[in-house]
Amino acid sequence: MATLVYNNAGKTRNKKLKPQLERLLTDAAEAVGIDKVSVTSGGQDRIGTPNARRTGSTRHDDGEAADIQLLDDGDVLDFDAQRSRFEAFVTAAASLGATGIGAGVTYMGTKPIHVGFGTKLVWGAGGKAVNAPAWLKAAAAKGWGQPPAVAALAKAHIGRNIVMARNGLKLRGGPGLEFGHSTTLKSGSELTVTSFHGAGSEWALVDLDDDGQLDGFVFAAFLTPAEPEDGPS
Repeated sequence: MATLVYNNAGKTRNKKLKPQLERLLTDAAEAVGIDKVSVTSGGQDRIGTPNARRTGSTRHDDGEAADIQLLDDGDVLDFDAQRSRFEAFVTAAASLGATGIGAGVTYMGTKPIHVGFGTKLVWGAGGKAVNAPAWLKAAAAKGWGQPPAVAALAKAHIGRNIVMARNGLKLRGGPGLEFGHSTTLKSGSELTVTSFHGAGSEWALVDLDDDGQLDGFVFAAFLTPAEPEDGPS
């Protein structure tokens, strides 16, 4: 299970996040196989609060947003070096309800990203939408269902598909993170998708042995169509 840790002690935005945002961040990380979410800048006092401790925009007020880093095997991920993992995380976060997402090399560097609630918008340097990186805009748009949401990220389809997840893909008992997982499918595993489920068609119901028996659900963003076994003669 993905975990969330706070590394914002002593900072101006040193408060915890809303429970809804904590859950969103860990659910998005869990969905795409990321171990840990580190909150480097969290909540702050709302304007008008006596002796308010705050800075910048109102997005972080009352824990409505956070600047975070993504960690896997103890290493902080970098969106220049591990772009596909950030794309998948942003798409998952957007599909789960995140509406404010910011990132950019000259915004906060290549490791932190901003995720939270508020006006539906993506941005980059200077907090401006026009400076939002193309990959960030595309990943968020897919998560917001412009369409077909998360499943579009890897173009999974009905029929034979291949698992493309570095750390494997969890097989769950239902179409959601609230369902337990029975096993983890290795990257490169082949399976049959029989149908898609969820608001953004983000969960694929699969048959692992291609024997007509249904085995469970996987997050479709990490599936890609298998090549036909028999090519043209």
